[in-house]
Amino acid sequence: MTRETKPNEDPSKVRIFVVRHGRTEYNSKKVIQGHLDIDIDETGKEQAAKVAHYLEDYKFDYCVTSDLCRCISTIKDILQNNPHLTKDLVRVTPNMRERMMGPVQGMNIVDAKEKYGTQFKQMGEKEHELRCRVQEEWDLLVKKAEAEDYTNVLVCTHGGVITSFSNHLYNAKGYSLGEGLKEENLKVPFNTSITVVDVDKSTKEGIIQKFGVTEHLGGHFEVKNQDLR
Repeated sequence: MTRETKPNEDPSKVRIFVVRHGRTEYNSKKVIQGHLDIDIDETGKEQAAKVAHYLEDYKFDYCVTSDLCRCISTIKDILQNNPHLTKDLVRVTPNMRERMMGPVQGMNIVDAKEKYGTQFKQMGEKEHELRCRVQEEWDLLVKKAEAEDYTNVLVCTHGGVITSFSNHLYNAKGYSLGEGLKEENLKVPFNTSITVVDVDKSTKEGIIQKFGVTEHLGGHFEVKNQDLR
């Protein structure tokens, strides 16, 4: 069976595997999380185990993750499969957090819409502020990959981050899209989905090869409510 993803063997490029965290109770109850530190639920743990099994033969040189526990818990098994990734090779940073959603954090999405209307999506941190902090981490990661000869890197972050930053890479940074991908595909991906981005270490040109891969979960899954964060 041909996999949708595979490790990179080209030393001139770094392949970045971006994994969304596993499901949380707030995800299932349609509660807006933002910066709230909510851990993954039992379904999320099952998803995390499946993505770890799927990636068990992938040797990662480095890892960058959001400091929120739903991301830390999601990559626990992946890191166990990569025992060479010591603490100095795992960067835990608030820069990879979900967008801070201000007063609507902790609110059910229906209640947020009733109270604030469509403006609820603009509450809290501005979109450009999110992209700025994530871009800072992305640039550091690519620079480190060039300096340390990394070929495969793991990133764990949040649905809103993946959506916003993927669109930013495509529309503002000139990254191209892999075969079969279209701009409309760059939306909030499913829990523990895998997005694959290749970056040329010298030219810094990039290509989003795959977006929101969920074959490790047994099929193709998408998030129905794109307003949730």
